[in-house]
Amino acid sequence: MTHKGTLLVVDDTSANLKLLADILSAEGYQVRPADSGELALAAVAANPPELLLLDIRMPGLDGFEVCRRLKAQPESRNIPIIFISAFGENAERVEGLKLGAVDFITKPFHREELLARVQTHLELRRLHVRLEEQAADLQGRNAELAAALANVKSLTGLLPICAGCKKIRDDMGYWSRVETYIEKNSDATFTHGLCPDCLNRLYPDLEESGPGDSVHNATCTTPPHPATPRPDAQGKR
Repeated sequence: MTHKGTLLVVDDTSANLKLLADILSAEGYQVRPADSGELALAAVAANPPELLLLDIRMPGLDGFEVCRRLKAQPESRNIPIIFISAFGENAERVEGLKLGAVDFITKPFHREELLARVQTHLELRRLHVRLEEQAADLQGRNAELAAALANVKSLTGLLPICAGCKKIRDDMGYWSRVETYIEKNSDATFTHGLCPDCLNRLYPDLEESGPGDSVHNATCTTPPHPATPRPDAQGKR
């Protein structure tokens, strides 16, 4: 059976502890009771709850000291704490908020107020957890992207190139064509065409329509190579 959340309720008065446990359990929460500050610290260390309802006035370790110790530990500092107080003194509330409490509930308890405050702070806590997970995921993706960018191939430094055939020598001492070398050592891909100078030299009968035009824009007035005569029936030309 699923429950709405795990709560630790801490109060040294057994009647209060039972009342809180009954109200919250009936609403679908999993409630773990503790009747002292020492027991509360041990319960959190063993299995941290999603939210803590903590009485302020207790013998031994009071609620303020329990809160102070929990906020000092990385494993428990983000657990929302709602203080339970029989007094509505301003100074006490300010002290609790300074220690890191998220809210206060005053005795005697009002069921609707109790459930509303618990639900609100549980939802805020879960939202905070989701945001932390998303931030961690984004940080991991950014690290992967940075690693990928670091591995992008780039050509730097001096490249030995033959002054005659224009081949390039690689780090192993092998010579290869410029396009072969660049394709192997970068992310570039070559397509082949003819520049205007080579076009005029190889195909002088092609008419260009303008400067910078490629062979695809040129008009051919005569075939670049004469047609080969068909052989006759005896195989003679």
